[in-house]
Amino acid sequence: MTFTVLMVVGAAPSNPAADKVCAAAEGHLKAGSLDRAKKLYESVKPADDERNCAVKGLPLVAAARQAAAEHVTDGQQLIRSGDLDRAERMFRAALRLDAANAGAVAGIAQVADLEIHPLPTAASNWNRFYGDWVLPVGRLVLFSAIGLLALGALAGLSSWLWVKVGSVAWPTGVRRITKGVGLSLLVGAAIMTPLFAMFNPFTPTWMQCWIAALVILAIGVGAGLLVWWGTRQSRFLDWLALVVSLGLVVVAAIVILMVPIAYETRLMAAHIALALIGVLLTSTAFGQNLRLQVEVQQPDGNVNAAATDYLLARMKGLGTETPKALNRATSALATTSLSKIPTEELSVLPAGHVVGALSRLFFALRPDLTWRARVTLVDDNRVATAVSRNGRHAESAVFSRMELGLPLDTDQDRTRAQMLTGAAAFVLVHLSEVHQELKEDLCGARKWKSVALQVIAKSKSLLGNENRSEQRVDLLSRATDEDPGNVLARFEYLWAGYANIPHEETNFASFARTLDNEYERSGLSEKPDEEEGWVPLKIRVLYSRTTQWLNADMASRDEGTHVEAYLQNARNSADELYRLCSTSWNRKQLQGQAEAMRPLAVNLLRCIGALKGVYLYRVPKEHSHEGSDPSPRLTYDHACLHMFLAELRRLPREIRKQQREYALDDLQFALVTDDDRMDAAADPCFRKLRSDRRFRQLVRALPPQEFLDLPAFVPHRVTLQEAGITTAGEVTRLTHTTRLQAQLAAHLKASAVSIQQMRDVALLAQVHEDLGDPRMLHLILGAGISSCEALREAVRRDESELLRQVQDRATEENLTSLAGVEKPQSWLTAVQRKRRPWQR
Repeated sequence: MTFTVLMVVGAAPSNPAADKVCAAAEGHLKAGSLDRAKKLYESVKPADDERNCAVKGLPLVAAARQAAAEHVTDGQQLIRSGDLDRAERMFRAALRLDAANAGAVAGIAQVADLEIHPLPTAASNWNRFYGDWVLPVGRLVLFSAIGLLALGALAGLSSWLWVKVGSVAWPTGVRRITKGVGLSLLVGAAIMTPLFAMFNPFTPTWMQCWIAALVILAIGVGAGLLVWWGTRQSRFLDWLALVVSLGLVVVAAIVILMVPIAYETRLMAAHIALALIGVLLTSTAFGQNLRLQVEVQQPDGNVNAAATDYLLARMKGLGTETPKALNRATSALATTSLSKIPTEELSVLPAGHVVGALSRLFFALRPDLTWRARVTLVDDNRVATAVSRNGRHAESAVFSRMELGLPLDTDQDRTRAQMLTGAAAFVLVHLSEVHQELKEDLCGARKWKSVALQVIAKSKSLLGNENRSEQRVDLLSRATDEDPGNVLARFEYLWAGYANIPHEETNFASFARTLDNEYERSGLSEKPDEEEGWVPLKIRVLYSRTTQWLNADMASRDEGTHVEAYLQNARNSADELYRLCSTSWNRKQLQGQAEAMRPLAVNLLRCIGALKGVYLYRVPKEHSHEGSDPSPRLTYDHACLHMFLAELRRLPREIRKQQREYALDDLQFALVTDDDRMDAAADPCFRKLRSDRRFRQLVRALPPQEFLDLPAFVPHRVTLQEAGITTAGEVTRLTHTTRLQAQLAAHLKASAVSIQQMRDVALLAQVHEDLGDPRMLHLILGAGISSCEALREAVRRDESELLRQVQDRATEENLTSLAGVEKPQSWLTAVQRKRRPWQR
């Protein structure tokens, strides 16, 4: 017990060292050094119990820290209320309590900043944003744009150095890649120059120099590959200056980067080298553009705006005057565009003097405007044309209407249009020598005169109405003579010549063989689908071939010499036509043409199927175009299909009659012009309708005026006239025996059936002098009577009915004044005699 008391008493006496620590901690507490005060209090031994200063000191430290935090919060609220003085006092009071309070220090700094920059408003925020961002970025963009324009102008002005006048343009893909790389380098150079000067984003070191050397080497190698790729279709010597310049720039830049000089100087050299490479590549790419500026001048030098617009339109659609889906079965689709130059790549020079001068300066600095064509109208019959490339003269020509061999014409507007068409052909053919992609649109043409003659011949507005058909054939003939390789002109010549042949002299099989031979000989059949410029002509030829073989098949059936090969040839052409019309094409105009032709191709296949008997058991009960909106041309073809079905003897009679009515309905919609009606009247598809009243009304057929105008003689009319066989008596005499009939058939190249039909009609004409009139005989034939035996049977069966039919047809065709119509008893009596004239 005593020992314990002594132990406690011995530990209780005061510790002078602890007192010093507590005094120091209290001093730090009063000075605001709370962290040091806390550390000293915590160093006092806990054995001192209640007399330990840490017991009272540590709560005081925590209270001071809390009070300082509350002062900071009050100061922030005072800032929001705008009382900056009191806020500052609050923050300083917080610092007196807690000298290490970060919030108080930040608050005092915020108060100081706000005293310089007042509280933010919309205006102050905008001013600060404008000063900190808009102004420097605007300057950067402005100087970058100025630099880019300067580099672009330099590229445009220097194009003639790297691209020679006759250099063949690189493929489109190579030009685009070259242009993209060049423009990227120009944009980078234009941006980096002001960017580095304004912001100095990095400090040049040896590492940046090595990176710049590798980048220049890679770009130089890439540029070399582009040049090698692009010059495969051209002479390499034409691009020697470009290759040497690129090599010098790349080598000089890499050497300078390796020389031990200031890093800033090295990077500046690299920067200049990249800019020069960009100028070279951009200049080369722009110098091969397919962009054209046209200008037509009067003799006094003034720009003719109307003539310029006309020339511009000719550039865009050479040969597409009044395009139609089809003209007729024996001709073809209108020509597709000769040029692929997009509208935005063609420009017209303004006509005003001041504006024209300014625009010339603008176009001179434009790097993308490569070609310029100036056409001067010397007078209505002469024109001068000059073409330049990148500011250097490329080609020129002076020609006249007489030189082209155009017919005399008193219409000055038309003669001027002809000259402008010749100028357009001259420019486009010259462009095709440089831009290879235009060659397929020219369909093999290499001489501009051939193209000009072909376009003038096919354009309705460029030829007068007098002797237009003969003039067209003559111009197309000279176009083919001028350039035998002009495949389009060759086919146009064939179609125009064929259109001038009288219907009764038409040899469908012969013309179809001509088209087949020309299709193979011209190489058109071997043109791949990738060459889309040839596809429109292929579609035209295939349609014409198919229709001609179908007509040949129908003609052979009429003559009794049916040739199966005709129908097979038609099927082969129709299958290829359908394939082309069902293919998806890249060109919008070609795709539209294919879609318009697809229904025609489908109908041709159906016609061939009908002639082969495929539709015997599944003939449609409605119109073949039910539910669609066919064009007149397609409706005409549908009429042919219905007639093919109407002639299938194995079909029920009511179905064949209905198909016949459908054909007449279609023709009523399709026959619009006199040419349409003439074609239908001679079309082999409608041979069974030629005696039909409704059909004759549709085609406005005139009664025959001569004996050889009757249907049985029309196919051989010319040959019969040449042989002097023009009357019924001569036909009867030359067909009196089987041997004579065979001789006449051989002479006319006709079948025995046709010769017998001729003899029957000739005998019918000799029954009575009234029937010898071709018009009266036409009425008898229209009543379904084609021989003397048929006439006698009709009179015996129902004489009144026969007379009614004859009189009705006479009324419809205004033939009631004929003697045989007014007084039919005479020829009726002749028919009823026991000894008949045809039996003598």
